Amino acid sequence: MYEAKIVINKKEAENIYLLGIEIPKNVLKKFQPGQFLKIKINQRMDPLIPRPFTVHAIEENVVYILYQIVGKGTKSLSKLRKGEILEFLGPLGKPFPKLKNYVICAGGIGIAGFGFLLQKSVNKKIFYSPEMIFYGAKTKEELVRLSFLKRFGIPVKISTDDGSKGYKGIVTDMIEEEFKKDPRTVLACGPKPMLKRVAEIGKKYKAKTYLVMETFLACGTGFCMGCVIPLKRKKHAHLCIDGPTFLAEEIDFEFLS
Repeated sequence: MYEAKIVINKKEAENIYLLGIEIPKNVLKKFQPGQFLKIKINQRMDPLIPRPFTVHAIEENVVYILYQIVGKGTKSLSKLRKGEILEFLGPLGKPFPKLKNYVICAGGIGIAGFGFLLQKSVNKKIFYSPEMIFYGAKTKEELVRLSFLKRFGIPVKISTDDGSKGYKGIVTDMIEEEFKKDPRTVLACGPKPMLKRVAEIGKKYKAKTYLVMETFLACGTGFCMGCVIPLKRKKHAHLCIDGPTFLAEEIDFEFLS
């Protein structure tokens, strides 16, 4: 575990925060888009297990984490203040695959992992920019970091369930309409029902589909064998060392909890 000092822990929307932590430069250079880290909230026994968070962005020696309060751990994290010290382990997991001619699909807090990808794709040496970003949320209040996303000059298509901003409906409806005209590789992150629907659309239009998965994650290093992702043909993968990004055609959604 490494120590990191908090430089910002800012509320972006209801229950959504942007955390910035200073990380040693020798560790910082190891991070790639699609990887994650585990944060130990405090020195107490509760919460005991460090929480996993994808890297949202990196600027100078600061790693930014975009997170949503969903339980005791993230609630405790939201109460930490500038100058406080926390512990982290990372980078963990495999980076995003190197893709060309692809689009991004993000549902809710699923947008968190794509900021760093956009940053690293600016020079197009390793990671390439997506051709379009599809970003959906329940309401316009839950759409965050829009100005950050738009600075990269990539079209951002917005949807909200209630129609308060952009297309009224779910983000996968926009993906399907786009793929009727021009199916392309898609990289998606969001709630499991959304990911399952993206997988169905990808299969329907014969588009290569990559999904960023989430599951219970304890050690983050493959030792506990707890973060199982069911694959087809009765095989399994472990999110922390084999993922978190998987080809949709490999995942057995019937047994995905």
